[in-house]
Amino acid sequence: MTKANDVRLPNFLIVGAAKSGTTSLSYYLKQHKQIYISPVKEPKFFTAQFLNFPIKGIGDDVVEKHIVKTFEDYKKLFKWTTPERKAIGEASVDNLYYHENAIKQIKKYLGNPKIIIILRNPISRAFSAYTHLVRDGRENLSFEEGLLAESKRMRENWEFMWFYKDVGLYHAQVKDYLENFSDVKIYLTDDLEERPLEMIKDIFRFLEVDDGFVPDISVKYNVSGVPKRRIYAKISKNLNTLGSFLEKRANYLFPKKGIKIIGFFEKIRAKEVQKPKMKRETREMLLEFYREDILKTQNIIGRDLSNWLK
Repeated sequence: MTKANDVRLPNFLIVGAAKSGTTSLSYYLKQHKQIYISPVKEPKFFTAQFLNFPIKGIGDDVVEKHIVKTFEDYKKLFKWTTPERKAIGEASVDNLYYHENAIKQIKKYLGNPKIIIILRNPISRAFSAYTHLVRDGRENLSFEEGLLAESKRMRENWEFMWFYKDVGLYHAQVKDYLENFSDVKIYLTDDLEERPLEMIKDIFRFLEVDDGFVPDISVKYNVSGVPKRRIYAKISKNLNTLGSFLEKRANYLFPKKGIKIIGFFEKIRAKEVQKPKMKRETREMLLEFYREDILKTQNIIGRDLSNWLK
């Protein structure tokens, strides 16, 4: 296990993909007494070493405030670990998208940690990223307009969450992790939705902790959707701030209580958003855009992704 000035650093990372269930997974794993996960869900320390700041998208200034930019501050996230916590980790989903440079930083600071990746149908993932930003009152364009604006937003240094199409090109991202780390586990969002306990127990075994523990999986965290009323966009944005505060404070010393409080608010948020439908022609366009990459991804992960191509 990597140490820095007697602070035990992560021996596993959840690296992405964004909007694939990583927040829920983090809270499920956090309940295990032998697992410690950073109280800040996405410190983004490794990408902070090479990205250009400030990031300039709508509301990105708030996102940037929660990014951990120095190694000293990163180490503080893990100062509350105890000997019983065999598995220490964190989940920063931009590590998968910025794979090439992120991997260099991970190896520099952590060596060879275990890597967990969750992949979601890239079409559904793109639309979920869009409704995530709509939910928080940040995205003002239609999904189709947002897709057209993507290249411009990339040039203007917006946060990666705005890159609806590009983030879902998984093949190169996953290939890089498989080639650079010795222990990589890849799951699908379908696994988390259809066989959650089976998947979580498999992760427990991967992390070499007691797989007999059964976490509470009744709450889905960070659910995307369009607010039913405009006021809920403001509430959702404030919930993100509240969550960050609780993670930085309550979850250090009272992780179970912090999880319960956040779970209570997440249930409210989930009830107050609705799932819009994507236009059929937009879905067909995205299917053609992703087809080749899906087939290549299917080959390297050894999973049948034909359902993504329907």
